[in-house]
Amino acid sequence: MRRTRQGVLPPGIPFSGRDIVTCAGGERLFTSAYVLLRVLRETLGCTLPIQLWHFGGKELSPAMRGLLAPLNVELVDVTSLLDDHPADIHDGWQLKSYAMLHSRFEEVLLLDADQVPVRNPALVFEMPEYLKTGAVFWPDIVDLSAANPIWKLAGLTAETCVAWESGQMVVDKRRHLRPLRIALYLNEQARVVYRMLYGDKDTFLIAWRIADATASVVPHRPFVDERVLTQRDFSGAPLFQHRTGSKWSHHANQYRLEGFRHMESCAAFLADLRASWNGRQFFPPDRSLAACIEEERLAQAGMTQLVILGDRELDLRLLPGHQIGEGRSADRQNWYVVETGQGLELIIHSGDQISYRLRQESRGVWLGEKFSIPQSEVRLRETPDPLSARHYSGRNGLVETIVAASGVAAGAGGRAREQLLNALLLLLRAHPGLRDAIEGAAAGSPQIACVVEEVLARDAETHKAPIGSSTEVIQAGYLPPYGPRP
Repeated sequence: MRRTRQGVLPPGIPFSGRDIVTCAGGERLFTSAYVLLRVLRETLGCTLPIQLWHFGGKELSPAMRGLLAPLNVELVDVTSLLDDHPADIHDGWQLKSYAMLHSRFEEVLLLDADQVPVRNPALVFEMPEYLKTGAVFWPDIVDLSAANPIWKLAGLTAETCVAWESGQMVVDKRRHLRPLRIALYLNEQARVVYRMLYGDKDTFLIAWRIADATASVVPHRPFVDERVLTQRDFSGAPLFQHRTGSKWSHHANQYRLEGFRHMESCAAFLADLRASWNGRQFFPPDRSLAACIEEERLAQAGMTQLVILGDRELDLRLLPGHQIGEGRSADRQNWYVVETGQGLELIIHSGDQISYRLRQESRGVWLGEKFSIPQSEVRLRETPDPLSARHYSGRNGLVETIVAASGVAAGAGGRAREQLLNALLLLLRAHPGLRDAIEGAAAGSPQIACVVEEVLARDAETHKAPIGSSTEVIQAGYLPPYGPRP
């Protein structure tokens, strides 16, 4: 283990570099996180690595993962790390201190999902105040009172001081590992601590006091609107717009604050999100490999024409991640393909129940029934759109999902590594056609590359021909592969 000035780094995680961490999962926070990530990448040109931490696959559906793929964001499932680095955490407030501590990066800027930075936030790592102390915090609009029982509980001298707002924090873990550990411990005691403090925010102030650690606190209170806190830099200029009371909404109108920076960009990103995602999580049932391949083909083709007999015909765009774009309605929210004894069937779903079921009549033509009122026969004809290919990632979602869920790239330990190895090995044996996708999963992650290399080696050993077989004789050069025996 590498020793630092104030503690010992957890083993097995190669801490280095700088990154941005945000914690978001589920339908509500995902909308805000999506806008934040596009603002960072496209509006502000931020090239720092970004990690989005969440609790398990239930918080990020295939469609949500697909929407983040072009933004170069590392998805970290905390449930895959808890076996190796256990902690009593269950919600997003608690997750923030854990994510900062266990991020594989050494210097971490945490941003809440409902943030919109005014400028490229990478600049915080070069602030003289940060370089001096290794930690920067921003003030809240209220004070932490000397009468608060948290002081006695923490064994500290009571004082009235400016509270810290935790929607943005930057910490160098080489210098502040100990207070981060204490902050995590305080958040694990949420049932007691959160009665004294508003969520996680002042757990960091108390942790830094307990550790007697240094930190720079911006001397300017935020500009205050009833729904937005605008945090400033050390010179007093606006830097972070924290939409504490006006998170971005997938469905409702957005709160507009006069002078809010990048509002038009945010509105455009929300429009893109609505066109590609219906705002609801959807997980299709188990399907055969043939059905999954057909889904990929349909997603790449994209556009179809749906004819509802006796009613009308309309354009229907089948998007990756089981989403419907153009032509979406209350009874047309999601789609997937199943394989039955009668062949392939295209299912269109309302989100709560099957509303259309169509059987593949011929290549590009599907016939079936509409079950929602009024019931009717329906016909669907594929009308391939060359532009739809740009919306299609071309990746194998199953392999990607398994690799991401393992947490190995994010620093999960030996148990997670073995689970991933066995899962990929079984997947490869069941569906050899996924070899390219498994090999491709190694790109960009040395940890995953080592696992994939071992998977392929074990698979090759399984299929190795017995001693003396004709295959080995040919490989040894004793016989030509074709023609009669000499």
